[in-house]
Formats: sequence, structure tokens, C-alpha cells
Amino acid sequence: MKKISGICILPPFAIGRLGSSDTPLENFTIDENPDQPLGFRRIVPRMTLEMDWSTGKIKCSYTPEFIRFRDHERIRPVAPFLEVFAMLEGEENPAPLHEALEGMEPGSYTIEWHVHVANHKVYRRTGDPKDKVEADTGRSPDQPSEEPKCFSDHRPHKLNGYCENFVQPENGKERPHIDFGRVCFVDPTDEFKRIRLRFQPAKGLIYGTDKVLLKDDDHGDGQMKLVQNPLIPEGRAIYDHRKGWYGFGKDPEKIENETVPASLYAIEPPAPPWLHDNLAVSRGYLDDACDGIVEVRLKLKDGTKFEAAGRICSAPPAVVPDSLFVRSLRDDLEQAILGPEVQDEPFEVTRQRAVDILRRAYETVRFMNVVVMNGNDVKGRSALTLDSMPEEEAADTERAIRPVMGPGTVDTLAIMALHEQVFAALRGGAAPWFLDLLRQPDQVADYTDLGRRKMPALMCGADNSYLALTWRQINTIRKAASESLFHSRSDPAVADAPVAPVLVPRNRTAQQRYAQLLYEAEGNPISAHPVTSVANCCPGLEVDFRAVWRRMFKGLVLREYDNLVVDVSDEKLAALKGRRLLCIHIPDGPKGARDIPTMATIRGPAPSDLHGSIVLTTSANPYGLAPLEWSNLLARVLANCQGKTVTCDFSAEPAEIQQPWPSEKMIGMELEVEHFFEDNSTMIARALAQAGELTQGLCSPWQNDYRECSCYYWASARPDFINVHPGPDGLSKGDNWFQKERTGDYVVDDYVDSRLVLYDELFDDWQRWLRFQVGGTDASQSLPLQKPLESGAP
Repeated sequence: MKKISGICILPPFAIGRLGSSDTPLENFTIDENPDQPLGFRRIVPRMTLEMDWSTGKIKCSYTPEFIRFRDHERIRPVAPFLEVFAMLEGEENPAPLHEALEGMEPGSYTIEWHVHVANHKVYRRTGDPKDKVEADTGRSPDQPSEEPKCFSDHRPHKLNGYCENFVQPENGKERPHIDFGRVCFVDPTDEFKRIRLRFQPAKGLIYGTDKVLLKDDDHGDGQMKLVQNPLIPEGRAIYDHRKGWYGFGKDPEKIENETVPASLYAIEPPAPPWLHDNLAVSRGYLDDACDGIVEVRLKLKDGTKFEAAGRICSAPPAVVPDSLFVRSLRDDLEQAILGPEVQDEPFEVTRQRAVDILRRAYETVRFMNVVVMNGNDVKGRSALTLDSMPEEEAADTERAIRPVMGPGTVDTLAIMALHEQVFAALRGGAAPWFLDLLRQPDQVADYTDLGRRKMPALMCGADNSYLALTWRQINTIRKAASESLFHSRSDPAVADAPVAPVLVPRNRTAQQRYAQLLYEAEGNPISAHPVTSVANCCPGLEVDFRAVWRRMFKGLVLREYDNLVVDVSDEKLAALKGRRLLCIHIPDGPKGARDIPTMATIRGPAPSDLHGSIVLTTSANPYGLAPLEWSNLLARVLANCQGKTVTCDFSAEPAEIQQPWPSEKMIGMELEVEHFFEDNSTMIARALAQAGELTQGLCSPWQNDYRECSCYYWASARPDFINVHPGPDGLSKGDNWFQKERTGDYVVDDYVDSRLVLYDELFDDWQRWLRFQVGGTDASQSLPLQKPLESGAP
């Protein structure tokens, strides 16, 4: 028997998805129809594990004939498994832990678990630590400082989230809490031997305050009275209305370190705040989403102990299960593992990965109403009242709104046709004419007409500027396009390229980490994997990946979305609090150092020169600077400097607004770059993000995001345009996903239009209104089944 040298949890990041059905979503994956390479992907059922939570055992395995996404009005949750693997001496690849333990005597080892999840959404806004909602399987809420205990039994363990600012219970009553779901150490059997834990998330409920201020209509005197919230059931009215979350935002000037976008929470009408002077008064709502860390310990009889950890989060359902977003969490994690450059690999592997990226771009744009997103006036509505990138840009730069492309030339079907041309060119090996169409990550603030028309178009990134792909995605497309010139289109190696190519990373550690990232645990549907999660976009639905980068420099805490130092964990760096990180200098071979500024200059068209540009400045942004998103900005820092010291330039003084670089008034500081992953693992290091921090920048409650943000940037999670087909004039016709009735006549988003799902309707009955899209149309509501068909249509 080979000796165990370590253990790990796979997958290292698992996504649970909310739903109130008692039956978890069955296992499925998606694949393409080779006869229709740009058609909707086919949903393919896979081996599913049925678990009995009362015993902790797997009852049976089966492959379903159909995939049921809901049981009538109840959506099926995604309840992922996390498996434990062992690293064996002399072996490169880990083995399932149960195989490594075979032959050991019973009682010669123990396996223990500890799970800690949290919801920090309210704390992120108020800054009050008493607003943190924590659930810990190993700590009592009355003794939070005690050493956490582990469990090794096979019964369900509830994830009850407690908070100091919840109402105090009356004598003998249970302490108020938020139900974050449950976990169970699955009891191995002779048939199902793997060592694994299952996480079942919560139901997607909304919680609120114990009291709210309402007019006293009974007495007709118009006075305000404190009464029970009529929209929140008594058992979920648990937040003390006297604390900071209820009414938060009444005085915007007192808000420090707000999120971007701001006001991502349920507010008192009118909404949205960006149409009403950004006044956003909180209703005091919370949700049952969370993220956290799963730990497992293996103790051997001789005293040897091994530990490993993985991450989990709970998120809304993936309502477009047969499509993927152009830039996923897996893309960003892949860049963190492998770096921004593309190493030597077979041409057919690079080409297939590039083709997949372009296909996902196509899948994204086909759910967007390009006419609205372009910044056009639509159906008598001014573009200034429609949330789009041109509108955001006009507000930020205090300039007149300008459509991205000529208003009469844009249409969803036309833009899809352009993507088809690019896809066909790369797939067929044509000359790389389209490379100049790709937006570079350091040019996201180029608001000239040419800059805004780069791909991906019309979408927002984590920096609140235009979305860019990762450097690695761009370099993959560039490499595939340039090498296409040297490969025949009839080359058998190209024609037989694998659908899911396996990369060959540069070193053993990267190879192991990349394999872990791709690992699919038995029974987990594809919607549990990072490939279905929006990544460094603004800000996402599953996690706010911006939060990972805040502590990349040891001792500093940066803001998620820009270069402001908001806190320090090392008192030696206390003077940096409130300053701006302006530039990072990293080694660049014999040439010296590479300068990596943290900002880009915002440029727009010059009125006197159609081909020129000017710096766009405002009173609030006198230097015309925009922050760059951390994931791409720090890609080369990660690739070269983890665990090493780099020189960083900071503004000479604390600064509320962006400061220019270079500047005569700067200070330099040597800082150590943290490691992104845990040792020998693909788990995002705990030094970068603790439980609750990967979701803290998201909406509270999460349902608010479906109405507050009307940008429709995320086709895999928040579609806009559905049932799209050519009209009599050849232009796109279809429905708004949020239309209550499907008429084929697109209803432009409006926050008071009763033809659309409104805030309170979504808060009260989201499972009714969030309709799954399969093949671009509504999956059946009466018989909610999906069977893989040759066409991929329901």
C-alpha cells in the first residue's frame, strides 16, 4: 500500500443553487450538435446519485430519461457533492481516498468535517461587524470564539446563520436565524465507497425586519406607526429594525466605501435609484444565499493528520442551462493557474479552445436585445431611461449619450451574423482578419466609436467599463488565428480536433491544479461547476469574484472595484489607508521592470476630429481615469511574483478620487504578493477571502439583481431577449424574459409596467417568474421536462 502524503477536496469550488423542491436537480451535462455547431447545446442526462438524508447513504444511482428543472412551481435545487482524494507518494495523480484507505484496519483512521458559511452582504454596506450572518457546524452561536468542533457522523447538519443584530429571542424561544441549508458526510457503502460530503443550499427565501414604519390608515391621520412587515412572514421577520440595515441610505453622505454598482439592495420606492438621484433607502431585507469553506481532516492511528479545504456557495438557478457565458469563472481561474500567455500545445487544441470562446460569445449575444443595449431610443422611450453601457458611459463622463453603432444598423440577428462570420473564419482556418475586433483589457475605457465596437460589445466588466475577455482568452484566439495560416483546412488533425481539449500546463503543480479545476464529481450537474458562473463581470450572480483580489498584497485590503486602500492588517502599513495604489512594478527579464498601472485614461471622440480622441474629464474625475479590473490587471503579477516582493507606487496623500500616474507626488513601498491558491490545491487561499466574502458584494436580497440591473449582461444567468425570430421586416422579434405574457412584442424594461414582473412580485414568488430557457424558449411549465433532442429544442 502506497503512503498517503496529502489529501484534497474535489471539486475545489462547488456551486449550490437555490430552490424549494425536496428533490435536487438530477445530473446532466451539455454538448454541441456537430451538425449545428452554433445551435443550442443539447442537454444530456448523466448518472445521478439518489441520497437518503435520514440515513446519510446513497440509495441508488441511475441515469434519468429527462431532466426536470422544477416540480410544478418549485425549482429543484442543485446540491453538489464534494469528494476527498489522496496524494500518494510516487504518484503524480491523486486517487479517491477510499482506495488509498483500502486494507487499513477498521478504527485505524478517522475522517472529520467542519463547514463554515456566511452572508456578509449587509455588513459590506453598513460596516457593522454585528451585521455578519454566520453559520458554523462546529461553533455555538453563544460561544463564537471557542475552538470549532468537527463532525464525523452521517446525519444532516443544519447551516443556521446567526447575527448579533437579529432580534433577541424571548425566554425559551429559539434564537432567530437564517436557514442556509444543510450538509451531510455521506455514509460509504459497499456499492458507493467514495468519501464525500453533500451540500444542499437553502430555498431562496427573503428575511426582513421585525417592524416597519407604515402610515396608520386605520385612524386616517397619516401618522407613521411601527407594525409587522406585511411582506415578510413572522418567522422570517428577524432583523432588529433599530439597527443599521433598516433605513440604510437615508443619508447618502454618511455611506462609506459603497459597492459598485451602488444600492444593490431592496429599497423603498421609487426604484431604481439611478433614475432618482441615487437615493436608495433600504427595506432591511436579507437573503439565504451564502458562501464558505468546507474542511476535512484525516487522522491516522499513528498520529499523522492531513487536512484539506474547498469552497462552496449558493446561488440563483442557472436559468439558461444549455448556454454558457463568454467569460466564466473557470476562465478567470484558468488564467490564475496557467498565466496570461498560452504555452506550446498542439494546434488543434488551441484552435478548439478558441472556437469555444467565440461560440460562447455567440451564445451570449443571442439573448441580448441589441437595439436597447446599443443606446437607441426605443418605442418612444429615451435611451437615457434605459440602463445600457452608453447610458452608464454618458452618466459617468457627463456627456451626451451616443449609441455605440448607427441606430439604424443594429439588430440582434445582424450582430449574431457577425459572430457567425468570425466563428466560421476561425473554425475554417481563414486569415486572422478579426483580431483587431477584440477589446484589450487595458483599453476598456476607450469610449471612442471604434473602441466601443470592440468585442465583446455592449457589456459591462467588473471595473464598470466595457467588458474584455481574459488576457489568456485573447491570446488563445490570437495564437489559433495566426497558426491557422500554416495549417490546411483539410488537415486530418484539425478536422478531428477534440471537442473538450485537455491542456498540457507548463509544470507539474499547474498541471495538477488545472486537472482539479476541471474535475466533475459523481452526480454533480454542470450547473454546479465554475464554467456556468459569471466571473469578473459587474458583479455576477454566483460570486463577486472581485473580492478575491483585495488582499493580494500582504497587509493591505483594497476595494473590490478600484485601487483604494480601505484597510490594513499590518500596522506598519497604516499610513497607506485611504491612499491609492497607482502602479505595480514586476521583474521583466534582463530589461528591468514592467510597469502595471492600475488605471486607464478615459478617452472619447474629439468633436473637431472624427478620427481623434480626447480625455473625458468631469468635476468628480478631473484626471479622466478609470480603474482596471483586478483579474486581468494582476494576471502577470500572479504569473511571476507569488510569494515575492514587488515595488508599488501609492498616492502621496489619501485621495477620494483617482490620482494620475506617474506623478511627482508618489511614495514607493515594497509589498509581498500573496499566493492565490492553497498549497497543492486549486482552492482560493483563505488568506484572500474568508467565509461570506465571495458573495458580500452581491444584491441583498439576490432577487433584487434581476430587476435593479436592467443591463442583461449575463446570458447564462439573466437573459433578456427570448423567442427571437425574424419579423416581416427581417429584424428581430421576440419577448422580454420578464414579460408575464409572451406576445412576441418586446416590452422595454420599466419599473412600473405591470406587463413585466415587478419587484415585490419577484420577492414574493420568484420561482414562478424565473422561467427556464431551453433552446431559446420557455421550458414547459405544465410538464417541466427536458429531453435531449437532435435539434436541441425542447
